[in-house]
Amino acid sequence: MEKTAAIKTMRWVYLALFFALLGAVVLLHAIPKPFLDVIRLPTFIRAGEPYLGFPYDSSLLIYQITLLFFVFVTLVDAISLFLFSSNPMKKISAYSSLIGFTLMAAVFMYFLYSFFVIDIENNLLVTVAIYLALSLVLMMLDLLTFILDEQLIWHLGVKKNR
Repeated sequence: MEKTAAIKTMRWVYLALFFALLGAVVLLHAIPKPFLDVIRLPTFIRAGEPYLGFPYDSSLLIYQITLLFFVFVTLVDAISLFLFSSNPMKKISAYSSLIGFTLMAAVFMYFLYSFFVIDIENNLLVTVAIYLALSLVLMMLDLLTFILDEQLIWHLGVKKNR
């Protein structure tokens, strides 16, 4: 695929991801339980507390901050890909992709840990599997942003050796 066509596709993927995340958050907050309980992360955090050993209140706060930050980073990525022809926007895209990748890597590690700690018969594993797959896909999406434009990494300030 040609680089400009791939970037055009990625900008719409990021924009669709932003609206999907926003829609999911609104939907899960607007409709009461037990609607889609399997993807409600606060329910997982409370039920998983005995297995994981993380206190509910601090885990919920970290989840909320991470979610809001990732939604913001996704929006910044979408906007920067729409204005990708300018160097400052390439730099913003590089940093937001790096932050998004790092954030999703941490989320992936949390769910990977959860996967190994929670009993195999427990219903929580469905939630873990969903978020493990989702975090892996989102992590790869940020990595793909770098692959689309191999010069993007140089906008992070890394010196190129020749």
